[in-house]
Amino acid sequence: MLNTFHIKKALFQNQIHERLSFSVNYKGNDYQGLYHEGVINWFNPQPFNKIGAKQLKQIESNITDKMHKHLTLSF
Repeated sequence: MLNTFHIKKALFQNQIHERLSFSVNYKGNDYQGLYHEGVINWFNPQPFNKIGAKQLKQIESNITDKMHKHLTLSF
């Protein structure tokens, strides 16, 4: 489903406000966002402007799974 997915870096590392920055490419469009405790906050361009709600839910579910695996391996 996702062409590419990269975890860029941890923002505010080792602080209470730590977030993981990521980028994803879906059907040739690049999107970026922040992930924290299962919640994704998208940067501009926001994917829901170009992707249907059903596809976006699948993408976010896929990202959440990848982040969960990353965080599990990190600890």
